Amino acid sequence: MFIKSLLIKTIMAALAASVVFVATPEQAKAEIIEQERSLYQNVYMVEEYGMHCMRFRKKNKNDLSQSCIFLDAPEIFVFDYYKQAMGVTFFIEDPKEILIIGLGGGVLANTFGEVYPDAHITSVEIDPVVAKMAKKYFGYDDSKPNFETHIRDGRVFVKRALKDDKRYDFILLDAFNSDYIPEHMMTKEYLEEVKALAKDDGIIMANTFSTSDLFHHESATYAEVFGSMYQINFKDKKTNRVIVVSKKPLPEKRELLKKANELKGKLLIYGVDTLALFDAISDEVNWDTEAEVLTDQYSPANLLK
Repeated sequence: MFIKSLLIKTIMAALAASVVFVATPEQAKAEIIEQERSLYQNVYMVEEYGMHCMRFRKKNKNDLSQSCIFLDAPEIFVFDYYKQAMGVTFFIEDPKEILIIGLGGGVLANTFGEVYPDAHITSVEIDPVVAKMAKKYFGYDDSKPNFETHIRDGRVFVKRALKDDKRYDFILLDAFNSDYIPEHMMTKEYLEEVKALAKDDGIIMANTFSTSDLFHHESATYAEVFGSMYQINFKDKKTNRVIVVSKKPLPEKRELLKKANELKGKLLIYGVDTLALFDAISDEVNWDTEAEVLTDQYSPANLLK
């Protein structure tokens, strides 16, 4: 019975991953269960297709779902980028300090708390309404002793953490507004600050879009700050890509295969195919290496409009 249930949930995850969750006219009939205007955006929750989804309202554009969970199987990942982010398990064994910049629904914070029960997880979210929705609809619970939440701009948090001499084993950059990553959190200066915040053998991952008009600039910026990097990008789905970098040289890809095999059972409950995840890891330089690096003085967010 357990195996059958697990198989059904895995199939659900595979089907969900094949859907692009954009609010189309047909989806406009989705039930809005709560909405609230924050200082930064209109945040609203919908119930559709057996899921709860958090969206940010944009004028004259389709609203992308920022976070979703299945109501009947909340442990199964809806989005590919959740699965891509679990690639960190190939690179790091037993992190004690995890930092997440951009809470969203708290799906990844919750999962990292399960995968790494001894880790202390700090989440930073600028929008208190988003944090409230995460707690109400996604099961995010920062009353747990190993969880803490800071309602603050991510870059401000990083600067203060550096002054306080904080260091992290794993840092996930996952801050998004209704358009893309905030421009002040894409620059060389910001990434240098994040790099300084990581422990010497720490791993930094960033959730980005492979379809962004800033793709080449963004890639060149990471390469400028960190040198070599991996990209995790499912070949048949080219929207999200997760960047993996570190202060030290990353392991050869072939060295990661052992971890992919070891973690098959552990990550299957989230709908993650670890061998497919391994295949999605690439060190290909697929950007224009002559693209201008993003800086605090040069960050053309207008390209995203």
